[in-house]
Amino acid sequence: MSIYILTSWFPNGFNNEIAQLMKKFIKRRTKFAFIASEFEKNHEETDQYFKEILELFQNIGIDFEKSYVVDGRMEKEMAKDVVRSADVIWLSGGDTPTEYQYLLKYELIDILREHSGVIIGMSAGSINLTKMAICTLACGHDKQEIYEGIGCVEFSVEPHFDINKVSKELLELSKQYTIYGLCDESLILCEGKTRIFLGEVYQIIDGTVKRISV
Repeated sequence: MSIYILTSWFPNGFNNEIAQLMKKFIKRRTKFAFIASEFEKNHEETDQYFKEILELFQNIGIDFEKSYVVDGRMEKEMAKDVVRSADVIWLSGGDTPTEYQYLLKYELIDILREHSGVIIGMSAGSINLTKMAICTLACGHDKQEIYEGIGCVEFSVEPHFDINKVSKELLELSKQYTIYGLCDESLILCEGKTRIFLGEVYQIIDGTVKRISV
């Protein structure tokens, strides 16, 4: 069964609770695929983020036998094969609509939808995993943009959420969409009908905000 983990960012690494969850659900560790948000530019920056993400796992005792960066340096068919065969996929942060367009260009959308391993989205990656990708000004996007995402989960998310800075924009959008506010160092794990909330997570619906994680 597919496992989806939606995150914001981990400035202090994985805390003990998140580390234990990662160890529990990441059972197969043969192949790790890091899908970049920008395929054709900033390769040095991509490689640095890739290194940092691998270190997050290494620091809690999770090592992968093989790991790959999926971006424009890889031919489309190879990219598809790597993503299809990966045990764990990391869908990185960055510019959300740009990332989605590369996923379309490299024909990775259906592969992600049908994947039966662990897919972890961070920030932009989390937004793109949802049924309706909502890119808000409050989350740092240049303009508000809403489009159909990959659809691995039914709800929408707002990464880097700050309960002390809830925007009118977000409250208005919540009258049409169910949105979860993901603070840094939090996550939502979805496996079938099961949802696990760790860290500071809020449900934003019908113009109201409610904390749902302990």
